[in-house]
Amino acid sequence: MSLSRAFYFFFVIVLATAITSQAQNPQAKVDRRTIAPNRVIPELYSDNLSLKITLMNLPGAEHSASYWQVEYKIYFVPEAEFEKTFGQLKKEGKSRELKPEYFQNKTLLAEGKLSKRDLKTLQSRTVIRDGIEFKHKIPTEQQTSFSNILSFYSVKIYDGELKKDIYQSDVFIAPPFDTDSGDKTSFQPRTYVYLNFYVSSEGALYRSNRKSASETTEWKPN
Repeated sequence: MSLSRAFYFFFVIVLATAITSQAQNPQAKVDRRTIAPNRVIPELYSDNLSLKITLMNLPGAEHSASYWQVEYKIYFVPEAEFEKTFGQLKKEGKSRELKPEYFQNKTLLAEGKLSKRDLKTLQSRTVIRDGIEFKHKIPTEQQTSFSNILSFYSVKIYDGELKKDIYQSDVFIAPPFDTDSGDKTSFQPRTYVYLNFYVSSEGALYRSNRKSASETTEWKPN
């Protein structure tokens, strides 16, 4: 394995935090030993995805002036495209400033925005979008092991208790398969994409794209 390939594999594993979710077909499992660069493996691609966006905690959640806004665009980027583009960005010192326009060959899976003022409970701070078409939008030859789902987002929060505006724009990167399963022998297709945000008592904003973070009001670093 070349150094560039090894770095790419490491980059994906570090940044690709994923979910523990029941796949649409519970039997669709792939032996981890078959995961290899540029290998077409459509068994790892679910027909549809769901998006779950959660504001885990907000000090001023019960304050009437508090609000939460999110804009997002979710793309599929083929393995070869991501590796080539990221390698070039790394040479240019831009690898930590990924933007959608850097990837010429990409497929838009979903986009949207939300704005909420009722933030008192975890349930009210959770938004789910189902039925995002996935597998049938991706050419079979691009359905490889190390292609990526890129979730670009911009979040704006006003905390009425802290009297503070909080902003962040960034991207989550995840593979098409579940890397957070308790099954150490196989992978299953990803069925959920998570965008989770946590505002500390000091007004700092933390983020996660793990399933477990979407189910709690406590921040537990990955």
